[in-house]
Amino acid sequence: MAEPGVTVMVTGAASEVGRDLRAALIERAFPVSQWRLYDDAQAILDLDEQDESVAVRPIDEADYDDAHIVFLCGSPEQSRAAAAAAQDAGAIVVDLTQTLLEDDGVALIVPEVNSAAVELAVDDQVMATPLPAVTALAVALNPFEEGARLRRVAVTGFEPVSSTPGGVAELARQTGDLLSGREPEAKLWGSRIAFNLIPQVGALVATGATQREWQIQAQLRKVLDLPDLPISVHVVRVPTFYGIGLTVNVETDEPFDIESAVALLGQAPGVQLHQGESESANYPTLSDAVGSEATHVGRVREDPTVPCGATFWVAIDGLRKGTTVNAVQIAECIVRELRSRG
Repeated sequence: MAEPGVTVMVTGAASEVGRDLRAALIERAFPVSQWRLYDDAQAILDLDEQDESVAVRPIDEADYDDAHIVFLCGSPEQSRAAAAAAQDAGAIVVDLTQTLLEDDGVALIVPEVNSAAVELAVDDQVMATPLPAVTALAVALNPFEEGARLRRVAVTGFEPVSSTPGGVAELARQTGDLLSGREPEAKLWGSRIAFNLIPQVGALVATGATQREWQIQAQLRKVLDLPDLPISVHVVRVPTFYGIGLTVNVETDEPFDIESAVALLGQAPGVQLHQGESESANYPTLSDAVGSEATHVGRVREDPTVPCGATFWVAIDGLRKGTTVNAVQIAECIVRELRSRG
């Protein structure tokens, strides 16, 4: 790829993910020489305002010729059609929607963990971001794999309502109803979410796990390149708007003391370790993570139930670091790889 710039195309550009992706590209000074932003007509009409210098155009006007990187941020149908057209035109696809993960051979990338996989994925012209929880877990667990080899992982995830379209409005409406003495209607999840917890995210699969729990297990094994790693996952829907929380118990093959665990995490790429002297400084809240590009880790302590183990808390902004910044970091790896080839 010739310097100085990259022709960037975004489908689903009017969506929340698409808009945040563009913001992240700008904030990280990604070398964009030309923007091509597309979405369906209704999504464009729903935009509060448009940047007159770079307007979002109808998807049926999409021009893939000479595009370098195409980010998929729209519906599954839109994304699959755009991916095929982009690959035919020679562009590299970065999927933020989970749409292409059903296809064999699509690389799942968290640059702090498996950036080397980009080299091969560039030739295949397609790669994807994992679920936000997987991004957070991969970044936090990779130091333990490199330093002491993972034996087993147990996770409880706390997922906000924003991970479901319409979820923020549902929680706001139900909260208002309850505070006004009215019984709220549960439209999205079958149970009321306001002032409540729902221990199910996604449909149940044959094992009794939910679809989200199964996805986290499968994707985390893929990113860490540990296909046989025992992973137990439980995900709970919680009445928060944004931010994902995770409690993690990790068991390793090799022993370590808690000071070593703290050191591993403190030096890990992408981790912001909360290890202060006061109690509140020892852990991040979800509000600390929202808007941040880091994977926040705190309350690191020994797990006395296993010979070699630790437990800790993780918080991440599912939209920003968990999705859009991860995609931009993938694109940065793509540019470095292409420029290294001349």
